[in-house]
Amino acid sequence: MSTLSYLNRASSIPSSPPPMSKFESDPSSIHRRVTMLIKLSNLDAAAEHARLAILTRGELKVKVTANTCCVAIIDALCSAGRYSEAYELFHFFAAKSNSDIICCDPIINAFCDQGKLDEALELYHHSGGGLLIGSRTQLALAQGLVNAGRIDEAMDLFYCVNRSLYDIFIRGFLDMGNHQKANQLFQELKLSGDLDAVLQVRATFIDHWFKQGMDEKAMKHYIMLSKEEFSQGRIHVTAGNTLLKVLLRYGKKTEAWSLFSQMLEQSRFRGLEGYCNARKFDSESCNIMVNECFKLGHVSQAINIFHKIVGTISDPQLCYRNMITRFCEHGMLSDAERFFADMCSENYLVPDVPTYRTMMDAYVKELRISDARKTVNQTLDACLTYISKQVV
Repeated sequence: MSTLSYLNRASSIPSSPPPMSKFESDPSSIHRRVTMLIKLSNLDAAAEHARLAILTRGELKVKVTANTCCVAIIDALCSAGRYSEAYELFHFFAAKSNSDIICCDPIINAFCDQGKLDEALELYHHSGGGLLIGSRTQLALAQGLVNAGRIDEAMDLFYCVNRSLYDIFIRGFLDMGNHQKANQLFQELKLSGDLDAVLQVRATFIDHWFKQGMDEKAMKHYIMLSKEEFSQGRIHVTAGNTLLKVLLRYGKKTEAWSLFSQMLEQSRFRGLEGYCNARKFDSESCNIMVNECFKLGHVSQAINIFHKIVGTISDPQLCYRNMITRFCEHGMLSDAERFFADMCSENYLVPDVPTYRTMMDAYVKELRISDARKTVNQTLDACLTYISKQVV
């Protein structure tokens, strides 16, 4: 079935929801409930509530709220790999929407994930193309086309539209062996003045040279990059994390640890909330090196890094989840329990459903059924507490 048929075919789902109170039918209230249910991984209930949002009538603000709600649940279904349900829900929203605002982004992303590029392109053009589609969707579509060897189509669509896409084009031309075109695009990008995009592409060149076995050339440019950019604190976290991964992938561990220390040091400027500068260092930076420590069996070092950093970043929950997951993977359940208890003791942190599931799976694997049941009850208690806070 073509993409446009999703927009045109009639829905078999009733358009009149059951009677609700004013609070229950308010789009903002529905949106909060959908967001809450997605966080609790109850996607079936979230989808049912989202159906109500699209049926609301009102001013533009109400329509935008409804669309945001629809995007959230479709995106969550796609992230869970439930594509057929996401497509059906998209059709329902498109058929029942009383506005021109339709949640195309997550469906285009889903088509790209499944390699259905023609369907993705059809929907992209139908939805207004670059005028309405977000940067994440542009990135997914451009990457999908490049991966499929359709780089010319990607260039036709996105050339000069989004500078962050230059990295995808340049990597594509490098993989094709067309260094002249890659360098031409890189020179254009440098003239744009977008330093973040330039530094990301420089990391891509270094990765390419390592991949080609040109270690000396790669390290020469990395050292130059370190002297020119890191000394002035100009590299932001996306490029920094990319370089960390590249250095570790090709065995440059000393350089990776030095870079990690530089990123952490440059992040020490704290904002109003007392956290590290997120443009220089984030939870992914921490998790990259923690995972490297576990890979090498240096668990004590991983724990030291975690404790040094977790109180300084704005998203510590992701670091806790990563540590607990790594402990469970390595059969270190007692350590996972200790970190889980520590996480639960923090007033500002609430373990998310994936973290609870990690603990439950670890208990079941160790045949500790009573502890698994206890964790289920903890999950329910946490969910009810979360719900009560949202309702108040």
